[in-house]
Amino acid sequence: MATPRLRALDDGRKPRRKRSGHPRKPPAPLRPLHSLWRRTIDQLDIVPVALPVRDLAPALEGVVACQISDFHVDRDEDLARLEAAVVRINQQQPDLVFLTGDYFSGGPTMRRYLADFRRVLAELKPSSGVFAILGNHDHHASFTLISDALKRAGARVLANEHQRVMLNHEPLNIVGIDDLWSHRAEPARAFRGLAPSESSIVLAHNPDTALYTRHLAPGVMLSGHTHGGVVRIPFYGSPIRSLLRIGKNYYAGLNRYNEFYIYTNRGLGTFWLRIRINCRPEISRFTLTRLADSAAGVAPAPEHHVRRRRAHRLRAAG
Repeated sequence: MATPRLRALDDGRKPRRKRSGHPRKPPAPLRPLHSLWRRTIDQLDIVPVALPVRDLAPALEGVVACQISDFHVDRDEDLARLEAAVVRINQQQPDLVFLTGDYFSGGPTMRRYLADFRRVLAELKPSSGVFAILGNHDHHASFTLISDALKRAGARVLANEHQRVMLNHEPLNIVGIDDLWSHRAEPARAFRGLAPSESSIVLAHNPDTALYTRHLAPGVMLSGHTHGGVVRIPFYGSPIRSLLRIGKNYYAGLNRYNEFYIYTNRGLGTFWLRIRINCRPEISRFTLTRLADSAAGVAPAPEHHVRRRRAHRLRAAG
């Protein structure tokens, strides 16, 4: 007995396509504008960064790591963008890959795309491991299901903990701090057992986590969360640049904060507003370098940022 698909073909009718996350093609007059819009949200930038790490061992200089963040896999096009990013990352032949949260926007899209998400990330091939943390949206969706998918894809999920990696016969500590907005960040717990002189790369979804981490002597912090500001106006920056309590400079790129640097990745996906202006999706390609001891010319961060609303954003870290 012929299946419905075969019967449709026998009748000369096209089979009904499976419902997809792709939008229908726009009317012909709007297609050039649609194509330009899609390029702004799909064209990946590989951003090379000499990443200064405090107390980095000389043998670790030159280690290559890649970071992607804020996938927001809510449609087929988002999954395709992630697939393209994985291919580009593997071409860089990194030692390490860091995933810094907000993989889905919520529960419904997570359930739809979780299996494909796991399949795609399993294709990452760094020589020394994939490390992941979760963001605020992931906690709203399902910490358990997303963590399990990441682990099954070969990633090491760090939730207020660290793992030591040996590279070139030297240890490098990867520290993962859970999400700040979800009231799960416990920096002291994540650093427990580490001496201030030990090299570390800290993964923290929200750059504001640095306000509660600086006293723990991080080597460098990698974040996401801001989507690079989404809209970047020449000579001004992003209209959302003042949303971070840490300061208006930390919504994108490499910025020094007291005795260490923070790098904020622009992310792969979009949320709510499906636009990007002068702010294309980003794959960060880091080459580790030792941070010079001198902090000349760098103003200390204002103390009031740390004290303000601390109890509302940070769980007790025992």
